[in-house]
Amino acid sequence: MSEPINPEREILEFLARRRRRRLPALRARLPDPRPTAPGQVALVGLGLILLGLALPAARPALLAGALLLLLALLSGMIEPRGRTVTWRGRAIDLPPEPRWTDRLYNLLYRRPVGPGPRGQSG
Repeated sequence: MSEPINPEREILEFLARRRRRRLPALRARLPDPRPTAPGQVALVGLGLILLGLALPAARPALLAGALLLLLALLSGMIEPRGRTVTWRGRAIDLPPEPRWTDRLYNLLYRRPVGPGPRGQSG
């Protein structure tokens, strides 16, 4: 025997399903604020350092810039890199081995749209 329909619960479940569907659509429309490469973070850090040196009131920008430069250096060191092997006389680009550092890098940086810095599409 089926249980009786509870209209209040059905409405709440319906609204929850609509909310779950709407969030990914909303997230897809918003631009991703993350930088595409460590070089962009380094440029912002350098700009903050120069601002902190130029204006005495902006001294905290000096520390923030130094921290951003350090983040750019460290994240540049963990950037996922594939390897190229030769098979039957042709070069084949292999994806990087999955590591925890790759997941961290992908959390910090978004994939660029269009050709990458090395001529690869991203």
